[in-house]
Amino acid sequence: MAVAKKAVVKKAESVVRTGVDWKSLYLYAVCLITLMVVLFSVISFISGLMGSFLPDPAYIDPYATPAVKPNVAALAQQESYEQRRAIKSMLQSLITFAVATPLYLYHWRQTKRVD
Repeated sequence: MAVAKKAVVKKAESVVRTGVDWKSLYLYAVCLITLMVVLFSVISFISGLMGSFLPDPAYIDPYATPAVKPNVAALAQQESYEQRRAIKSMLQSLITFAVATPLYLYHWRQTKRVD
C-alpha cells in the first residue's frame, strides 16, 4: 500500500492591521488644518485688497445738526484710516500664508512616505 503524502501548502499570511495608524492620522490632520489656514488667508487677502481699493464710506449721521456734522478733512482721514487697516490686514494674510504653506507642503510630503 502506497501512502500518499499530502502536500502541505502554506498560505501566505498577510499582515492586517486592526488599529489606528496614529502617524498617518496626525499627518493628514495637520495637512487639513494648514490647508484651511491657507484658504482663509487667501480669502482674507482678497478681502483686504478690496478694502484698500474700495474703503467703507465714512458714517454721517443724517439727523446731526449742521454744527455737529463732520467736515471734509475728517471724512478723508477716516477713509485713509480704512485703507491703512485694509493694507495691514493684507500683510497679516500674506504672513499667515507664508507660514502655513511650507508646513502644509512638508506634512503632505511626509504622508506620501508613510503610505
